Amino acid sequence: MAQSNRSKMRRQWRLHKVLWNLSGGRLGRRVIGMPVLELVTTGHRSGLERQILITYVVDGGLPAIVGTNAGKDSDPAWVRNLRAEPAARARWGGAWRDVVGVELDGEDHARVWNQVVEANPGYATYQDGMSRRAPIFRLEER
Repeated sequence: MAQSNRSKMRRQWRLHKVLWNLSGGRLGRRVIGMPVLELVTTGHRSGLERQILITYVVDGGLPAIVGTNAGKDSDPAWVRNLRAEPAARARWGGAWRDVVGVELDGEDHARVWNQVVEANPGYATYQDGMSRRAPIFRLEER
């Protein structure tokens, strides 16, 4: 993805985050036809809380999030954070939950990846441009 497109996407997510925070998570619950959740992880180096908004699909009644990093050939920070400390907090459907990020592999990864691409075919374009496989985490309630 061209740098200008990545910059545009970042600006859009920043605006989305402002609306989300001002409304207490009531506005901006969907983006590009997919539901959105707020994820708070612990920084793998800093130990500080890190908050992101991210789209998800539902897998077994629980959200599953994908680390495409908008097609960049490195994992997003939240992936590194969950790998170092799987315990996190997430807000979806208006409620906060304590969660554990469980990285999916094998058939589970393939099944959820197919759901993601069905929900938004743009994800397949991201994967085509990366040399890494996009990680997928299911957020299981603690």
